[in-house]
Amino acid sequence: MSGITIMSKQPAGGRCSLYMRYAETLRQKLGLEVEVRYCDGSAEVPPPAMLIDGAVIDPSDGVILSPEDIAESFRERLPEPEIAELGWQLEETQERWMEEWSGD
Repeated sequence: MSGITIMSKQPAGGRCSLYMRYAETLRQKLGLEVEVRYCDGSAEVPPPAMLIDGAVIDPSDGVILSPEDIAESFRERLPEPEIAELGWQLEETQERWMEEWSGD
């Protein structure tokens, strides 16, 4: 594994900022490099988007990436116990972000 790319609007909105938080968790836990590319909707991969090793991670609900979507993207790269742990860590990231975003 080499890295994560976040396609973000400038300034980053809700989903873009959440994806950046997910990427930071992945950097800390897996040592992946993170790159943020600021672009608009005319980009080949429009924001918000997360790519892992160049592959776009699609949200299962068609709208927003969940911790499960991201953890599942590592299915061919990590053993099951590590995937489960990663999913839990990403859920914690999402919960913290939601608390901060809502102002609570």
